[in-house]
Parts: sequence; C-alpha cells; structure tokens
Amino acid sequence: MASVLKCKIAYNKKIADGIFLLGLKPPRRLRLVPGQFFMLRVKDGLDPLLGRPLDWFDYQPRKDLLEFVYQVVGRGTELLSLRQCRESITILGPLGKGLKPKGGRILLVAGGAGLPGLWHFCRHVKNSELTLVWGAKNRNRFFLREQIPKSVKLILTTEDGSLGRRGLATDAVRELLDNGYRPDTVYASGPQPMLKAVAKMALSRKIPGKVLYSERMACGVGACLGCAVPSAKGGYLRACSDGPAFAFEELDWERVKC
Repeated sequence: MASVLKCKIAYNKKIADGIFLLGLKPPRRLRLVPGQFFMLRVKDGLDPLLGRPLDWFDYQPRKDLLEFVYQVVGRGTELLSLRQCRESITILGPLGKGLKPKGGRILLVAGGAGLPGLWHFCRHVKNSELTLVWGAKNRNRFFLREQIPKSVKLILTTEDGSLGRRGLATDAVRELLDNGYRPDTVYASGPQPMLKAVAKMALSRKIPGKVLYSERMACGVGACLGCAVPSAKGGYLRACSDGPAFAFEELDWERVKC
C-alpha cells in the first residue's frame, strides 16, 4: 500500500561518476517488491513541482534503512544530490508492480544506473544460477561492484572499452545466447533501446522474462497518463501503475520510441 512518508536522510554520497547513494530512515516498516519505485520530493516547496521516480535499491528493516541509487541527469536529481544528512525528505510509495523472484537460471541485464531494480536478485535470491550483464559508458560509472556476491557470474561492458568487454550490454547478451546459453528467465532494467533489444532477442528464442520500463512520470499513480507505453493488445499501458515490470510480450516493441 502506497503512502506518503517523511524520512530522515541518513546519508547522500557520491559512489561513482555522477551517481549517488541515498539512505533514508522511513518512519515505519515497509513491504517492498523488487522493481517497485517511490516518488521523491527532491526539495521542499513547489519548485520543482513534481517528484522524481526512483527504484528502491536496498532495504534493511532491522536498521530502518531504505536506499536509492540515482544518476544526476537534470535539475531535479542535481537538487537531490545537494540534500544533506539529517534533513527530511518526503516520498510516496511503494508504487507500481515489481518483479517476483523465481529460482532457476536467471539472466539479469542492467544498463548504466538501471541496476537498482535488479539488485535484490543479486543479493538475496537463493537456489538460483545468476548471470549479470552490466553495461556502462566507462569504468567510472560502475558502483558497489564489491557487494555483488561471488556466486553471481558478472559480465561487464563499457562503451569505451575501459573495463570488461568493449561494446554494449546487448552485445554481451547476444553473444551469450548465440553460444548456447539458455536462461530460464531474463530480467532487464535500463535505457529503452537496451530493453527493446533484449526483449526482441528473448522473444525470438521463446525465453520468458520481464523488463523494468523506465519512463518520465508526473504523478506515479496512473492518474495523469503521462507515462504511456504501447501495449501489444493495442492502445497503451501506464508504466507507473500497470508496470514498471512488464512481460516481454505485453508491450508492442515496434511502437516503442527510443
């Protein structure tokens, strides 16, 4: 059940190039599903008017600690990066439909700062064979790699070749699948061109999975219709309330604009 929560900021620190880790102290215990998100009021007052949607990164109820990872990409996230420890911040959530972890052989695909929605799988899903393909522009955009368990097979890609293999995350995924790797499920989170490419590769091979579809949001609760996503059945779905977790076959990828 979503609710408005006034939280104390425990820390707000830079962990990579343009990427920050925000730790909040919520006033009560939360029930969360991986892939759900919160709308954060980055500043008190009406400027900016709208909150910013962020996937929750990690939740430690014993420490009363809720974490978010975000990338500074505009004025809203820049203002958020200036918030200080012990200040209060208002958030709305948890919102949206997330991912329900399943066992088996799981392929995780993350692009840039798209890892937060998949972090729970890396850290907490048991009795599974996990492979994480994580792509970024360069080596300075990766964060908290040391916290990924050794049991997770980690494949890094960078556009400039400064770490891991040179290229995109989708290049590594294609190579895995072409070489006979067959996951039971694929979960992807990141920029829309990456989601589209991963979904098409999986659908062509009849591999089930879901994407965490990121879209600009105004309300976060499905009222404004500002985050419309093309539905495979015609018409549109709302990324905030029908998603952000969508099965590959739910979306009309030919109409998804990248």
